[in-house]
Amino acid sequence: MDMFSYFKWSLLLFSLHISAVSFSQTIHVIQANGKPVINGVGDEWGNIPSYRIPLKQSDPQGKTNVAEVIIKAATFEDSVYIYSEWKDSTLSLTHKPFIWSDKKGRYETGPQREDRIAIQFAMSGKYNTNWLSGDEFVADMWHWKAFRSNPLGLAHDKMTIISKSKMSGSLKVNTAGGAIYIKRLSDKGDDLYTSTRYGAKIDNIMPKYKFAESPQGSSTDIKAKGIWQNGVWRVEMSRLLNTGNPDDVVFRLGESVLGGIAIFDQTSDQDHVISEVLTFKFCLQIPCNT
Repeated sequence: MDMFSYFKWSLLLFSLHISAVSFSQTIHVIQANGKPVINGVGDEWGNIPSYRIPLKQSDPQGKTNVAEVIIKAATFEDSVYIYSEWKDSTLSLTHKPFIWSDKKGRYETGPQREDRIAIQFAMSGKYNTNWLSGDEFVADMWHWKAFRSNPLGLAHDKMTIISKSKMSGSLKVNTAGGAIYIKRLSDKGDDLYTSTRYGAKIDNIMPKYKFAESPQGSSTDIKAKGIWQNGVWRVEMSRLLNTGNPDDVVFRLGESVLGGIAIFDQTSDQDHVISEVLTFKFCLQIPCNT
């Protein structure tokens, strides 16, 4: 499996159901009075406006059934903070575990999948959630994973590149308007986790992934924590407005950035729900008119 294949079908399949750029809501990113604590509780968000973002299924046969996500966004000093909340009746903290097969005498990958949320921000080009539109762009992706990133207190920082020009390691897709190339890659820095193997039986179920002890680099820019309680996920993320890394979007007060949100409910990549294109407006003052 290549470096972006685990995500390539998710927004690709979403693209098949969208014929043009479809904009929905504007999220005002206001300046907070105090610094939110990234702990998945959300106690500090009381005075920050909340937005209910409708979600639609990318796969008509999919089982992900999350109708909406609540989003709050704020800045404090040199950082941006994003709070997300959505209903999920089941807690899913396992991802592709190895399950021992007595019949085959080896481990096989199990069907379990973790819960996830991904937020994408446009960086350059003509941003479009329809990856097959022919529009070329580069986008920043914040991918929080209940099993693979949450224990590290991080969201996986990644990039999406859509181009009509062939790129090394890209996926070629033929469309009515010609070929496009899609590339998904992790930001520079350490891997948050790596796959492991077991030569002999240790237990009936064993984890597939091994966490990095102290990952560093641009891949670790996004601090994040999620807590599931009483059928609700609450996830908080934060990052510097400007990390200084070329693989990260730069947020500036007084400007807007396009983006989108996807949620996965213990499902593989092609089965998820996603928002229309959102506008994140970074406010200079309240009311947010500049």
